[in-house]
Amino acid sequence: MVSVKSTKIVSNIILLFLLLCSPALADIYRYIDENGVINFTNVNYGKKHTRVKTAAPETIAPETSPRASIGAEKPAPASSTLSSAYSTIINAACDKYGVDSSLVHAIVKVESDFNPYALSRKGAMGLMQLMPQTAVDLEVKNTFSPEQNIHGGVKYLRYLLDRYEGNIKLALAAYNSGETAVKKWGTIPPFKETQKYVERILKIYSGTGKTFTPRYTIFVGYDEDGSLLLTDNPSNHQDKQLKRKTNKSL
Repeated sequence: MVSVKSTKIVSNIILLFLLLCSPALADIYRYIDENGVINFTNVNYGKKHTRVKTAAPETIAPETSPRASIGAEKPAPASSTLSSAYSTIINAACDKYGVDSSLVHAIVKVESDFNPYALSRKGAMGLMQLMPQTAVDLEVKNTFSPEQNIHGGVKYLRYLLDRYEGNIKLALAAYNSGETAVKKWGTIPPFKETQKYVERILKIYSGTGKTFTPRYTIFVGYDEDGSLLLTDNPSNHQDKQLKRKTNKSL
């Protein structure tokens, strides 16, 4: 069963996205539990469930549509076809944030199998399976929009690669289980799901030779005596005008 339990605000946002979807591939039902929380599921349990809308991948092009029309003999395209359909968006996002596009293709394959309307039991959404709060932090307004979802996911991946100084395994582990878990264990957490997740992506990832050099963000300004000030924590110098700079090395 696919369900989402969140606040009423987040639930209403998800509902809005579903209502904007094109004709259905799988029915989505809405119900309110004993705590007054709105939930969405793909399983109809009876009178308490109201069918809202069906969620289906948006049409990319007639020859690469993620689903075949009813009665059509043409089979649904393989994920490799869908991968090609989203390559332009992935490449643009990777060029912007300096991430290997082969790695992002591998992540999308494992996360959603290139289904832009994928919805996990924990509430992760879209091609790169962004959690609601992560999407908000990344300023992703429409999580089911392939372009917004991919750009947000790649931006977050870039942040993780920087945080773990280019260590792809730790970045992937944090993408799956969260930064807190990686910090707690100091390595890939001993969770079967996370370990298998990292293994699957690295097995698919071919690599292109691009080096994942971490980028360091520093803030530059001047003290009262005119001396140069360099800091990575501008909150300690709120009375000064600091300029943000990103460098590949310190």
